[in-house]
Amino acid sequence: MYELRFGETPPAKRSVEQLRGIEGARVRKMYQFMAQQYKVSWKSRSYDVHDWDTADPINKALSSATSCLYGVTEAAVLAAGYAPAIGFIHTGKPLSFVYDIADIFKFETVVPLAFGIAKKEPTNIEREVRLACRDMFRRTKLLERIIPMIEDVLSAGEIPKPEPAPEQVLPAFTDEKGLGDDGHRR
Repeated sequence: MYELRFGETPPAKRSVEQLRGIEGARVRKMYQFMAQQYKVSWKSRSYDVHDWDTADPINKALSSATSCLYGVTEAAVLAAGYAPAIGFIHTGKPLSFVYDIADIFKFETVVPLAFGIAKKEPTNIEREVRLACRDMFRRTKLLERIIPMIEDVLSAGEIPKPEPAPEQVLPAFTDEKGLGDDGHRR
């Protein structure tokens, strides 16, 4: 996961706690870099879920965008049959594995999008972010990329993939071509 996020091998002989600390420092620097790049005022990543209106626009945009990413990632995790709560980096939360996988995609997808929208200062930043995430997820085919990424992450531990159960019932039919555009109902 570290290699996928940062494009380099993690430092040798580090505990998970130490890797979390290194990751946290890198993420803070990435937020600062994005703020400079997009010319958005940046203090820190902070917001109060009980007092949402006190958050600054960039934190509202980032929270809305990551929420969208977590939703798509959770759908992929569940569709692939994995347990969303069993994480490696994140632990102790109902969506720990979702957060682990979503973090791999976060800085290539929703973080730049959130900064770009915050720069425009729209009236309803949460709505703008949700719509932009929806469009970007479709355009980049993010959902199609998540499950293979999960397989890559899990195979990195060199644990063989479990064989299907003998009593498994396969789908009765396959629909090679959908009936409409992705994400649209007719």
